Amino acid sequence: MDFYFIQYNKLFLINTLMLIFFNFSSLYSQDFDNSIILNEVELSDKIQYSSKEYFYYKRKVKKVFHYLDTINNIIFNIDSQLLTKSKKKHKKKFIRNYKKVLMDKFLIEIKSLTRKEGVILSKLVYREFGISVFDIIEKYKGKWSAFWWQNLALLYDGDIKSKYDPKKNKEDFIIEKIINKEIN
Repeated sequence: MDFYFIQYNKLFLINTLMLIFFNFSSLYSQDFDNSIILNEVELSDKIQYSSKEYFYYKRKVKKVFHYLDTINNIIFNIDSQLLTKSKKKHKKKFIRNYKKVLMDKFLIEIKSLTRKEGVILSKLVYREFGISVFDIIEKYKGKWSAFWWQNLALLYDGDIKSKYDPKKNKEDFIIEKIINKEIN
């Protein structure tokens, strides 16, 4: 019994001395004047997907990605023109006329998009502007019009209120990976 007790005391003494030594040496060896600032690193779980899924989304994203610049220019033009209009009646008339011009210009292209490409475009709009397509329609055409466009989208398995979250959604994760690798 004494043998184990003596060994235990020696082990305890060695551990205590090592702990004291390393604490003091680390206190005196640190230089607080020079600090290193590291870049933030984001750790994320890898979401599993197949190469078939990747190439499927790659084709769809490449087809609709060029529309983002066009949408950005359209929104910029509308906003700059609406700033010059003072009355609500003039703003509505301008939006109505601008909608006719856009329909003449893009109707055939937009009709040729598949349902999935429409969903991807909606998600890319949210990614680019930080607001959903529903909110954009609501801003320019009103709540009632946005409500009916949402219901129409839901009939065709779409959702113009959809948000873009690559950390939680597999489809968004693949889209983000494609944009980072292939487009940028």
